[in-house]
Amino acid sequence: MSKSIVMFHPYVSDGAIKRVTDVLHSRWIGQGSLVDDFERALEDQLNVPHVLAVNTSSSALRLALSLVDVKPGDEVITTPMTCTLTNHPILEQFAVPVFSDIQYDSGNIDPNDIEHRITSRTKAIVCTHWGGTPCDLSELLEIADRHGLDVIEDASEAMGASYKGKPIGAISRFTAFSFQAIQIITTGEGGALCTTNPEDCERARIQRWYGIDRKGRKPNGVGYYDFDITVMGFGYHMTNLSAAIGLESLNSLPSMLARRKWVASRYRSELEKVSGLTLLKATNDRESSNHFFTVHVERRDDFCRKMKDHGIEVSIVHYRNDAYTVFGGLRRDLPKLSKFAESYVALPSHMFLEPEDVEYIIKTIQSGW
Repeated sequence: MSKSIVMFHPYVSDGAIKRVTDVLHSRWIGQGSLVDDFERALEDQLNVPHVLAVNTSSSALRLALSLVDVKPGDEVITTPMTCTLTNHPILEQFAVPVFSDIQYDSGNIDPNDIEHRITSRTKAIVCTHWGGTPCDLSELLEIADRHGLDVIEDASEAMGASYKGKPIGAISRFTAFSFQAIQIITTGEGGALCTTNPEDCERARIQRWYGIDRKGRKPNGVGYYDFDITVMGFGYHMTNLSAAIGLESLNSLPSMLARRKWVASRYRSELEKVSGLTLLKATNDRESSNHFFTVHVERRDDFCRKMKDHGIEVSIVHYRNDAYTVFGGLRRDLPKLSKFAESYVALPSHMFLEPEDVEYIIKTIQSGW
């Protein structure tokens, strides 16, 4: 076996390496002005209103839950088909994740299964854009508005995606992005909270740094600051080291999105008629970031063995969260999730995939398993 095609591959530019070296030679390796610069660059590049850089996307989600006043015993309707980072913050607020079913043909939360799960204790709806393809946000926002709830988007895999002509990050009150190692843009580890309301962003900014208003505090004469802390805070800040990587990586975002779009288009056109394989739904009203490309396959174990034997990594990426004990164990009222979980698998899509690699993957799948 001569081929070795990995599922994920972090992309860090030469410019990012140089910029990190410059930071390491400076006084400011923790949170400093580069974090502010990164936030502004994200707003400009993604065309979103208010961005707060944090240390992980899970932290961004926790801040959003805190800002919508999720308290112990409250309920948050959420998707079980996601990374566990999406749902741990609900537990961290001592709230209850209420899992909704998903759509078999998208992997996204099913709006038609949400409303009957809403109770007097429900505070928010959390959705994840599976593989970078946006959820049915119009339907979700309509349900939320009807019941006085907020929608919180986990867009960890959806940087650069859009829905009905609007960029992800500029639609719901809160949207979380991830810059973890395998994401489209990486800072090594990191995240961002996008808000449509400047007041929310400012409240999150104070909570991000242990409840301290770093902008409003005043220095005194003994080398310290006079201030009060009035809200609970977290240690969720990003460092200048991470921001340096992110700033340089953003320069490559258009080319990275274009490469992934091309890879997805090749998969879609060449795999559509393969026996035993079903593509997920594609709709004209949204644009995916194509973080990875999901298909349903018959005899998944055989398919995965065939790909491994040919040097190609594939993965289910995330496991259904309701199967984990910490979230209460396997649910029996999620039939489409159960069907999805039996057959889905993701194919590679990253900057280090060469055209010949993509064609090799396609031909390997076309030859059967």
